Amino acid sequence: YWQSSKQNMNPKQLSKLGTSALLAYGFVSNVSGVIAVSSAWFIFSKRTGLSPLSPGQKTQFLALYAGFTLALNILRPARFALSMAISPVFERIRSFFQRRFGVGPKAATVLMVVVINLMGTCSLMACGVGLASLLSGVPIFGAR
Repeated sequence: YWQSSKQNMNPKQLSKLGTSALLAYGFVSNVSGVIAVSSAWFIFSKRTGLSPLSPGQKTQFLALYAGFTLALNILRPARFALSMAISPVFERIRSFFQRRFGVGPKAATVLMVVVINLMGTCSLMACGVGLASLLSGVPIFGAR
């Protein structure tokens, strides 16, 4: 099962499901990544009293983050199922962008990528790392 599911989750196969499914999968993957980075940031900062951005901490932080990445790979079928479940929402968003901005499907897709996947992911990452910093008591750019 795992191998056949994994083979069906590449971008080429996703594109056959439609642009909205591909955008939904990107969104779910990005949110999963933000959760992984933020969780690793919190645990690392709580354990060491240091920010992952402190000098000499990159290797230790990346080792911890690698564990979260492994977990995300194990959860890939669930992430795929979630993205398929929310793909109709992404289709409605794309239709909304088309109507609201008077653009075609391609331009609406580009807007979605910029607004949701780029700006949204960056905003979520800033919030996630900020929350991890706040909860751990370790400033983002330094030690306690």
